[in-house]
Amino acid sequence: MARRAELSRYALDSVDRMAAVLAALEEAPDRSLDEVARATGLNDSTALRYLLSLSKHGLVERNDTTGLFQLGLHLFRLGTLAIDRRDILSLADPIMTSLQAQFGESVNLAGHQFNRVILLRVLGRPDSLRKEGKTGEADPWHATSLGKAILAALPADERAKLLSGLAFDRYTPNTRTTEQDLGQDLLAIARQGYSVDDEEVVEGLRCVGVAVRGAAGRVQYGLSVSGPKSRMSYSRIQEIGTVLVQSAEALSARLGALGSPAVRK
Repeated sequence: MARRAELSRYALDSVDRMAAVLAALEEAPDRSLDEVARATGLNDSTALRYLLSLSKHGLVERNDTTGLFQLGLHLFRLGTLAIDRRDILSLADPIMTSLQAQFGESVNLAGHQFNRVILLRVLGRPDSLRKEGKTGEADPWHATSLGKAILAALPADERAKLLSGLAFDRYTPNTRTTEQDLGQDLLAIARQGYSVDDEEVVEGLRCVGVAVRGAAGRVQYGLSVSGPKSRMSYSRIQEIGTVLVQSAEALSARLGALGSPAVRK
């Protein structure tokens, strides 16, 4: 395998130029030949050759009326395939491992599937206060940091639909058992970016969770860190929450989400 420092020897100028042309079209929806040439540093005839070659493969399109160029639909199809074929578990694994190494607590990944919060992976500790969840098990929406983080990030209409059929079961004295009480939590989560399960499912256990966005910015997953109350002080919860927000943004980007997460109201 070539060393990183030697990779430039294998670079192809033509591929680099095509990438530059595509990047120029990414910056603006419709560009003239002159604009593409200026953005790429190519002369007009060279830029035109690349644009026409890319057009043959559906990677660039030319408006017959205006003569302007734009990205082609084939790029959209390729991008969709790239996103669909990404494996959430393999992408999340290094982030989860890093979180466990940093905080020494259990780290959990869940998916929003079939209107349920489904655990996809759990990195547990031997001294956990409860039996760790298993892949495929469901977490309650209203009482877990994973469920509340996802709820707070969902569009208002989707969240309302979920809450309309929700059974607010009580697990501990701290469980939110009404939509009004849960709503106050969701407002706080939207402001601070992370959720907290303060002994709401298991007494003595605290969890911090964040929502993770997938393709097109849609909320699809949740990531959390959980541990005993004795180690999860409120100041430590804030520290973990800050790191989790950054971890969620990194994982969202790997899954194809672009831009900052929208605040749901």
